[in-house]
Amino acid sequence: MSHAVLSPSSAKRWINCPPSARINAEAPQKDTVYTREGTLAHAVCELKARKHFLTGVGPKKFKSLMDRYRADDLWADEMDKYTDDYLDALKDIAAEFDTPPHVALEVKVDFSEYVPDGFGTADCLMIGPEGGTTTLHVIDFKYGKGVEVEAEENPQMMLYALGAYLDYAPIYDIDTVKMTIVQPRIKREPDTWGLSENTLLTWANVVVEPAAKMAIQGQGEFKEGDWCRFCAIRGSCRARAEANLRAAELDFKLPPELSDSEVGEALTLGRRLKQWLTDLEEYALAACLDGREIDGWKAVAGRSVRAWTDQDAAFAAARAAGIPEEMLYERKPVTLAALEKVMGKKPFAETMKPFVTMPPGKPTLVVEGDKREAITNRASAEDDFKEI
Repeated sequence: MSHAVLSPSSAKRWINCPPSARINAEAPQKDTVYTREGTLAHAVCELKARKHFLTGVGPKKFKSLMDRYRADDLWADEMDKYTDDYLDALKDIAAEFDTPPHVALEVKVDFSEYVPDGFGTADCLMIGPEGGTTTLHVIDFKYGKGVEVEAEENPQMMLYALGAYLDYAPIYDIDTVKMTIVQPRIKREPDTWGLSENTLLTWANVVVEPAAKMAIQGQGEFKEGDWCRFCAIRGSCRARAEANLRAAELDFKLPPELSDSEVGEALTLGRRLKQWLTDLEEYALAACLDGREIDGWKAVAGRSVRAWTDQDAAFAAARAAGIPEEMLYERKPVTLAALEKVMGKKPFAETMKPFVTMPPGKPTLVVEGDKREAITNRASAEDDFKEI
């Protein structure tokens, strides 16, 4: 797979911190179990989508390829369900068009008109009439479960949309652009955001093009922000250190001595500081293991956990020592989610609905931009009136 220096996936970082682009492009690309797992899940998604929307994938070929994917060491049965969720999302989006849309899968999109050598691969594009206008819909599948990704003002999705728009504008009179992220391991429902083609092009001219020119030349200023998360120098970046050390200079007092506004500010800065310290520790540990010296710190072996060398042989020895078979195993009921997976979503809903309840979750603190509705224990005027 080829990767652009100014890739869509790192767009938020190089738009906000242009000189980081060259540093990250020159850093070794780490291939982890999570990236390989994501690649496998994307391949399954593409296969299922091709079978449904396009031609060339008959039952025999589909079965052959699925057997190959299931034989992969990274395959897990839940991958079948989550990729089905992706296909269901595509079906729902296609149904929103007035007529069956044009569907393209794993499309290489080119936005080099605004970004030097700018390109990327969109998981799915749909184009067609919708509500009296022509809509371009870009859909992206995320298999990760560590970080929730939102569609609203997402630079990666907007660059995919920009490239698709430039490719298809000569053929379709596109008025509206929509972007959907399907991340079934975190969110039950796909996340969709839309804008006009004029707004997309304005963003490309005003925001993207100037940032890309600086980034490709290694110019501009380093800037700390949430885009640092996957940066190659996130643990040793001086600009990030300075920003977080400034945050650490706040006079943190007990909450009763702070105004609510100050508590909010301290929480925001503290969250960033916590993440920076985690990245700093990761960097320092790697340095120590590499034989370098970090003043005041060293690497040591962590807590060891006992494990069987051969569980079957160990249990056989336990039985020979007089331990009853039933003492060697625990019987536990399957979870609601596991039973749903076994039965299938529709049969589960039909059979188990009377036995399933969804109580409110435990209150948790999130940033203001979170889409969930705010809750409070404070009685409203309407509630007070009901009690009279």
